[in-house]
Amino acid sequence: MYRTADCHGRGVLDSKPSMDVQLESLIRLQQVDIKISQLLETIAAIPGNLRSVEEKLQQQKLAVEQVEKAAVGEEVRRRRLESDRKDQQQKLAKYRDQSSSVKTNEQFHALQHEIGFVEAEIRRIEDEELASMIKSESFETQRSEARKAASLQAKLVEEEKERARIASLSHEDELAALKKERDKLRKGVNEPLLAQYDRIASSSRKTALARAEGQRCLSCQMSLRPQFWNQVREGTLLNCESCGRLLYFDPALHTASQSATR
Repeated sequence: MYRTADCHGRGVLDSKPSMDVQLESLIRLQQVDIKISQLLETIAAIPGNLRSVEEKLQQQKLAVEQVEKAAVGEEVRRRRLESDRKDQQQKLAKYRDQSSSVKTNEQFHALQHEIGFVEAEIRRIEDEELASMIKSESFETQRSEARKAASLQAKLVEEEKERARIASLSHEDELAALKKERDKLRKGVNEPLLAQYDRIASSSRKTALARAEGQRCLSCQMSLRPQFWNQVREGTLLNCESCGRLLYFDPALHTASQSATR
C-alpha cells in the first residue's frame, strides 16, 4: 500500500487498499502524458518541415529566374555588340572607298589613321562578342541545371505534402487514442493525488513522478537521506527534497536490476 506524505514524512493522504493500483495508473498516466506531449511537438513540427522544403523550392525558382534574366541580358548585349560591329564595318567600308579619292598625302594618312582605329574597334567588339557567346553557353548550362533542380524540388514538395498528410492522419488517430486512455487513467486516480500530480507536472519540472533506486532520485540524481529512502522503499509517496517530484519505489524493477548486476 502507498500513502502520500510531504518531504518531512508527514501524511498528506489516507492510504487506501487500491493505492497500489492507483500508483500504477499514475505511472502509466505520466507515460501517456509524455507521449502526448511528444506527439503534439511532432504534429506542430510538420508545417515547419513542409515550409522548409517549400522555401527551398522558392529559392531554386528564384535561381532559375536570375539565371534566365542574366541569359536574356547577355543576349541583348550581344545583339548590341553585333549592331555596333556592323556600324563599324560600314564605316570601314566607307573609309576604304574614300581612300581611292584622296588627293594629298596628308589626307591619305589621316584616313589610314581612321581606318586603323575602326579596325581596332571591330577587333575589340569581336572579342567581346566571343566572350559573350562563352558566357551565354555558361548561362545555358546553369539554367538547365537550375531548372532540373527546381523540378526535382517541386516533386519533393509534393511528396512531402503527401507524407505530411498521411503522418498527420496517423498522428491524429494516435493522439485521440492516447487522450482516451489518459481520460480513463485519470478517472482511476483519487482527486487529491491527481491534483498533486497535475500541480507538479504543470510546473517547470514537466513530469510529476520519479522512480527512486539506489538511494537516489532517478530524475534529478540527488541522493536521499537514509530515513527518507527507507520511507520511500516502504511505499510512502514523498516529494523529492531536491526536484519536488513524487518519489516511488518499484520492487519489481529493483529485483530485475539486482539480478542483472549479478
